[in-house]
Amino acid sequence: MPTAKRTAVVLPALVAGRGSSAHDVNAAGVAVGAAELATGYWHAVRWVDGRIEDLGTLGGPNSQAEAIDDQGRIVGTAQATDGSSHAVSWVNGRIQDLGLTGGIFSIAFDTAGDRVVGVYHVTDSFSGRRAFVRTGNTEITIDAPRGATAAAVNETGTVAGTYGFKDWTDPPFVNQAFVWRDGVLRPLGTLGGPTSVANGINDLGQVVGASDTADGRFAAFFWDGSAMRRLASSSTSPTAQAVNDSGLVIGSDGAGGRAMIWPTPTAGSQLLPLPAGAVGSVAINVNDAGLVIGEAHFLAPSFHSSAVLWR
Repeated sequence: MPTAKRTAVVLPALVAGRGSSAHDVNAAGVAVGAAELATGYWHAVRWVDGRIEDLGTLGGPNSQAEAIDDQGRIVGTAQATDGSSHAVSWVNGRIQDLGLTGGIFSIAFDTAGDRVVGVYHVTDSFSGRRAFVRTGNTEITIDAPRGATAAAVNETGTVAGTYGFKDWTDPPFVNQAFVWRDGVLRPLGTLGGPTSVANGINDLGQVVGASDTADGRFAAFFWDGSAMRRLASSSTSPTAQAVNDSGLVIGSDGAGGRAMIWPTPTAGSQLLPLPAGAVGSVAINVNDAGLVIGEAHFLAPSFHSSAVLWR
């Protein structure tokens, strides 16, 4: 597999030698994710002009930023003083508790426009997942089969997610990727196998993710609004994680442990270069300028991840 002509930049950590991971980057190039403290706890962070900023928690030990929109709103999850994890947003550096939505814990996965999407759990299980959409201060549960997660939302309000997740002790697995808008849920199907998972959506309504194939393999997919097709790759188990409005798809080689891109949905995959000393990597998101965000894995001085920006 060829290597893309990109430069891998390792972003600073909160504590040198401790872990970090970047999860999203907006149009201004502000990245967000999480970084490890000296105590071993993790805090949500953002990187602005190469500087890292600790976003704090709801009083508990841990937090994590999952996404940032072009207005600078950040969403994710944070622990309260009782240890419960709540969906949260950060606006102008101030944290807002979005609540548990009647569940036992919740996570906000994405934000666009005035919407926030994510998942809350009514039980501590895969089947206990429920997908939510929050518009302003109004929140609804997506009317989907049990085990649903809302993973991403675009500026038009179309949500991409997956329903039918089951616990590992309760096969067969038949989870399905879907899109939802204005109360209408549409399954996306599969690449011929029993399952599919949606990970990202762009403002054109195109969706990427991964699916089982008819011959029992695992493959990355691109859904163009009407049909799902397999993304070309020499990887034995690739996953597509996000797509920008230009059609640049990013993801990872599941078997080889490497971040990679598809320059267009019809092109073959390319590996992203590793930072010096890294042994593996994961690509997590991309902005419309083509900046890719994720993490690289290192063995020294001990195993840890470091947030990476590919440009």
